[in-house]
Amino acid sequence: MVLSKRKAHLRKVWFKKGCVSPKKGQTVDFPTVGDKKYVRLEKKAFESRVHITNNVLTFKDTDGTDTTVSALRPRPNASNVVDEYSDCGDESLHPDLYTNKLMVQAKVQALFNSSFKKHKHDKPNCEGDLNFDAANSVRWGMGWRERLKCTKCSYMSNYHNLYEEVENKKGPGRRAAKVNIGLQLGLCTTLISNTGVRRIFNNANIIAPNQAAMQRLSNKVNEKIQSVNIRDVHEQRVNLVKENAIIGQKNAKTVNVEGDSCYNNPMFNSDSTPFQAGSIATTTFCENNTKNKKIIGVRIANKLCTIGARLRNKGNNVVCPNHKGHCSANMSESDPIGDEGRWSEIVARNISNEVQVTGYTGDGDSRSHAGVSNASEHTILHFKDIRHLGNSLKRAVYAENFSSNMFKGSSNANLKNRFALSIKHRCIAELNMAHKSYNGDLNKIKQFMPKVADAIVACFGGYCGEPCKASSLVCCGNYRQAKNYMPMTVKLRMTEGNKVLLLKCMDIMLSPIALDKTKLLTSTQKCEAVNRSYQAVNPKMITNPRNFAGRIHGQVLKLNNGYAVSVLIKTKSLGASLTKGSSVIRQIRKTDAISKRPNNYVIQKRKITRYAARQCRYHLHERFHYNKGLTDTVHGIRDVGQLQDHNYV
Repeated sequence: MVLSKRKAHLRKVWFKKGCVSPKKGQTVDFPTVGDKKYVRLEKKAFESRVHITNNVLTFKDTDGTDTTVSALRPRPNASNVVDEYSDCGDESLHPDLYTNKLMVQAKVQALFNSSFKKHKHDKPNCEGDLNFDAANSVRWGMGWRERLKCTKCSYMSNYHNLYEEVENKKGPGRRAAKVNIGLQLGLCTTLISNTGVRRIFNNANIIAPNQAAMQRLSNKVNEKIQSVNIRDVHEQRVNLVKENAIIGQKNAKTVNVEGDSCYNNPMFNSDSTPFQAGSIATTTFCENNTKNKKIIGVRIANKLCTIGARLRNKGNNVVCPNHKGHCSANMSESDPIGDEGRWSEIVARNISNEVQVTGYTGDGDSRSHAGVSNASEHTILHFKDIRHLGNSLKRAVYAENFSSNMFKGSSNANLKNRFALSIKHRCIAELNMAHKSYNGDLNKIKQFMPKVADAIVACFGGYCGEPCKASSLVCCGNYRQAKNYMPMTVKLRMTEGNKVLLLKCMDIMLSPIALDKTKLLTSTQKCEAVNRSYQAVNPKMITNPRNFAGRIHGQVLKLNNGYAVSVLIKTKSLGASLTKGSSVIRQIRKTDAISKRPNNYVIQKRKITRYAARQCRYHLHERFHYNKGLTDTVHGIRDVGQLQDHNYV
């Protein structure tokens, strides 16, 4: 007798006659069903609500105790709106025919014209319509390769590319579509990633390209952008030297530069690494010989490498940078990311073949000047940034130990901060006006500045009359400059000792040594503006380890050449040139014209508007917090018991 596999298996495992049951002598307590209620939830609700207590499935109440309801095996989830849209409504036409697709109109016209003629020639008696064969469409990123088929006969046209291909194709394989290249070029100038643009397409009822293919093309495009900008920055330095020779500089290669660094950090937890939290540093040099302040050098220090991290997670002994395969990191993870001196030295050496740095303006809180000096064989003048020097003056005034009765009121922290802010802006205004009045003659400015400092002290001390009329270049003796940030109801009580301390603080900006450091009135505002523009493509909390450099170089190319020129340079270099004379060209020209630097009238109007808005905010704060000379009045907070122990109260 031949047994089936199932019966043979059951004979081995089932209970055999004569064997003792393992449960013999044990009492089994079955649960009672009396007060129990059993529910069967959907799988989604079951997974989010069920808990396990003593190997029993239970539900929890708000107080943490088990409810009296027991869980049964979950039932399938009910259909939702996604399931509803997954079914095709009209089966007469393919659903993709109702989606939006990007096609070149001239290519579509050629497809239909040639197909109509061939269909009429091959099937003269057929009265069918020619429709897109949507079921057999070939997607090529954003482009499509389509053919037509007859609704009545068996005619099918040849496939036509309804997109434009790049001109300078090298190597085997299909030519890339211009629209795919242009899409990646556009993404490099925005915050949007490949995932983000796919979501935009889906919301617009557009079939999005494959994400992996988009990433591969993005890598190639960003590498090309980087090489294009490196050549362009080199040309900027060469053109700068030519202009220096034309205008008659003694040494055409000498330039004054300003530099600054910014950092990207995706880690918010300080416990993530014992090193500095920053992972990418970007150092920028801008020339100060012209008003345009073109970017002439950029350096990107990157610690991140996704391929190296993935291999290390698999147990491979991989060290970045320069491991086998592609490595996006160019520095070791143990190197200090905040070494601005090192990055500035690298940038200075990179540009030393075309230009010679004679003066360097830094922000004053880094070692970038030392790095620039190490890269040069000659002495480099170190200039101070007026804005950062003013902030140093403000901090010094705020930290100075003035007499206790100088600021009237029980709490004088805010009033002292206003006083420091007023001194800072008054000194900056006096310095700028002195350079304008004496045409930059440093000797005359040095002779006049001690009188200006005495006038400032007298003005804030309540004697803003003849001293300001005689010695100040900003205040005409009407007390207005002393009240820019100070409350109108507050009068300072300055002793002779306080005046001496204030004069000592103002030496930070108005002393002869400080005047030598600021004789050209240079600043790092251009570099700081460039750093902010970097955030338009690479926010500080987001990093693109593979394509970070390409996005930065693309932004530099735009800042040096303008939006329209940079778009045309990038598209032409990648073989995806835009159509001449089209509406696209008119649009980028209009966008470029809007982003150009406005005229002096518009700039002055914006300054006046900002000044008025600032004064409104300070007057509003004065109205709420200053009353009869009392400062820092706190309304309705001390009476709240739960806030008594808070540091802010």
